[in-house]
Amino acid sequence: MMIMLKWVKMEKYCELSGDTPDAVENKRRSGKWVEGVHWRIPADGRVWVNMEEVQKWAETSQPLKRRAA
Repeated sequence: MMIMLKWVKMEKYCELSGDTPDAVENKRRSGKWVEGVHWRIPADGRVWVNMEEVQKWAETSQPLKRRAA
């Protein structure tokens, strides 16, 4: 039986997603991820990521337009 967690520590999110901690911090600081929705810092002082909301964000965010080389 596999248990799907809604909130995971940033380190586990990075392990599962392939994102780096710097990429997570960039999404937080730039406002791409919303505090309390995509991420939060509870009493333990560590960043936790909401896997469900990040999945929705990835599915609905517009891709960057790439310039022709």
